Amino acid sequence: MPKLLVEIGVEELPLPSLDAVYAHLAQKTKDVFTAHRIAFGHVFVEATPRRIALFVDGLPNRQQDQKLELVGPSYEKAYDNQGKPTGALEGFLKSKKALLSDVKIKETPKGKFVAIQKREIGRPLVAIVPSLLGDIFTSLPFPKQMRWESSGFSFPRPIRWLVSLVDNQRVPFTLGGVKSGRQSYGHRFLAPKPFSILAADWHAYRTLLRKKHVMLCLSEREHVIAKALTGRFAQRQPDEDLVHTTAQLVEEPYLIKGTFSKSYLDLPAEVLASCMKKNQKIFACYDHKNRLLGTFVAVLNGQRHGLSRIQADFENVLESRLRDARYFYESDSQKPLEEKLPLLGQLVYLGKLGSMLQKTERLEKLGEIFCGLVGRQDVKDDLKRAARLSKVDLVTQLVYEFPDLQGIAGREYAMEGGEKEDIALAIGTQYVPKNLGENYADVKKQMNVLGAMLGIIDRLDLLAGAFGIHLEPTGSQDPFALRRAGGVLVKLIRAFGFQFSIHEALEAALGLYGNVLTVPKQDLMNHLKLFLQDRIAFELHVEAGGRSHEILQAVIKSSADNIADAIKRFEVLHTMSKNNPEDFLRAAKVVERTANILKGARDPIGEVRPEVLTEPRERQLYQLLESESAVIRETLENRDYEKATRLFGRVFYAPLHDFFSQIMVNVEDAAIRNNRQSLMKRIHDLYANRLADLSVLSRIDME
Repeated sequence: MPKLLVEIGVEELPLPSLDAVYAHLAQKTKDVFTAHRIAFGHVFVEATPRRIALFVDGLPNRQQDQKLELVGPSYEKAYDNQGKPTGALEGFLKSKKALLSDVKIKETPKGKFVAIQKREIGRPLVAIVPSLLGDIFTSLPFPKQMRWESSGFSFPRPIRWLVSLVDNQRVPFTLGGVKSGRQSYGHRFLAPKPFSILAADWHAYRTLLRKKHVMLCLSEREHVIAKALTGRFAQRQPDEDLVHTTAQLVEEPYLIKGTFSKSYLDLPAEVLASCMKKNQKIFACYDHKNRLLGTFVAVLNGQRHGLSRIQADFENVLESRLRDARYFYESDSQKPLEEKLPLLGQLVYLGKLGSMLQKTERLEKLGEIFCGLVGRQDVKDDLKRAARLSKVDLVTQLVYEFPDLQGIAGREYAMEGGEKEDIALAIGTQYVPKNLGENYADVKKQMNVLGAMLGIIDRLDLLAGAFGIHLEPTGSQDPFALRRAGGVLVKLIRAFGFQFSIHEALEAALGLYGNVLTVPKQDLMNHLKLFLQDRIAFELHVEAGGRSHEILQAVIKSSADNIADAIKRFEVLHTMSKNNPEDFLRAAKVVERTANILKGARDPIGEVRPEVLTEPRERQLYQLLESESAVIRETLENRDYEKATRLFGRVFYAPLHDFFSQIMVNVEDAAIRNNRQSLMKRIHDLYANRLADLSVLSRIDME
């Protein structure tokens, strides 16, 4: 089956462009091919700074044919009173190259219309590929684009060569004023001469490029860099973001080592590492005890002559950068953070939400309230102090120059200013985790309790304010990273097990904004709760459509106000559904059957009246409820959810089955019916209101 290979050669692409290629090109290709009735097998996309490569196999020789129904004028306009064709019908047939015998009458909601059916023959693949490639490459959402030629075509960088092949046949194609051919180029310095690509063969193409000092696959370049760092340079945990970045900057990675003056090692390690990463994209080196060394590793675009000169250039530039960093650090340290606090009034916070100084004041008050919610009055003063100083480093020279040092700079300046170590550590970890993919248990190791509490109130304030002025995420748009903020909030609650009402916390956060927010409070609370429920599912890696999703919905339907507790209930039930399905399904069946019978309730359900229970089975069930409910409630209050589920199922499953086999609940007598419904409701609510309403499960089958 035919194969397609496209290579676009460009001037060096900026970093965001490569990410856009990997994020969108393959899917865009699939969408365009599908829309044009072209089947395909695999779609491969790779990119280097100088080239974008697209390969598609399993292609047909031509488009699929398609049947078209062409609707013409209405029946009244198509035929006259004698049933003869009018000029309107004849004109329609002539334009479609059809005969009168081809006409069919089509009934529509708007009346009768004439229509014809035609079969459109699919065009040959090589004839349609040029237009498809134009659709694909002109619609990629690159962050920044430029124009350099008269057609007005835009791309991140000027196109210098173009290869477009179907098998061994060149497909004429023009993009950005460049016509396609077979000619490509290797590494800019190590293999600059042109060479020909003879056929659309992905393996042969990659092998040929490798001989030309081009490692096409980004993942392979990342692997080479990471392997060299951990092997030859003995680095245990290379910066993954920097590995990804440097792999996008080169076509053939080659790593060299350099040094800098050890006199700079008195600066915080994060300052040195950030300086190296931001300005030169080089790796700071650490010893086996994770202490910073006076060395660095740089990634070059291929091995070449004059390595000692290149190393010296890196070292000279780094020296000047570190000198600047030291100046910023020492200058910032001359005044304690408290004295810089008023400067936060000059920083705007999300436009309509005032200044960073006002945010700081809200965080102080929210911290005091939050300590009461989680029962940690012992850290109230420390949390208020950490909140007060948490954002001051935003007005320092060091953070202005190196924004990724937010929090870390504050920690160091707090220590320099004589603040408590716990407070300084809290300031330093308020933005942890940086990556939502981190495991919650690992996050807990990175910060203290005070830092987690500071992180939580910071996100509560952000979400309340942003949602309150209509800045909530829409579709794929989330310019203020609110989904990430919500995810961090849930992860921190899960990691530290904070037990509190998210409703009360949100109400407190909203209340501190006064009259600034424009969204009605009830709508705002509802939106935030739904948003956080979605973030809980994200944290638990729960996707719609499976049993785990149904269990989470059951937990949420019961209550998700205490997020840590809701997560624990989900984890227990999810584990039971796999490891102890019999006890899980017994409890689920009891909840399901009692919920189903209550759907028919016509009157308000009151309390159970023992004197109305006349049948032996219902009296026995009531006595069982009275004798066992206290134990089950106590188990639930102790949050032993596995035991509570096991007890609930074992106590009620068989007796309830016997009850339903002999007793009709929804009888005509209103007093008896209501009393039996009350009995069912008490059994149902005992479990469903506190742990999970398992009646939402799609199937509960007991073997």
